[in-house]
Amino acid sequence: MNKNIHKIIGIIFITIGIIFYPTPVPGTTALAILGFVWFMGKDRTLIFLKRVLNKNIFKKLQIKSIIKKI
Repeated sequence: MNKNIHKIIGIIFITIGIIFYPTPVPGTTALAILGFVWFMGKDRTLIFLKRVLNKNIFKKLQIKSIIKKI
């Protein structure tokens, strides 16, 4: 049951982050990343973002250190 709650919360965060991304509301990208962490876990999120983003962009944005702090 606990895993189902984490997945539901993760999907809600991802959806809100994507819906509000074009608006001037700050933090929507961080909300989407937080949703991925809740949905898939830290390690799987890192692997997913490494595949989606270029390695240079991944290092430049320091996503690994951001996700480890969450």
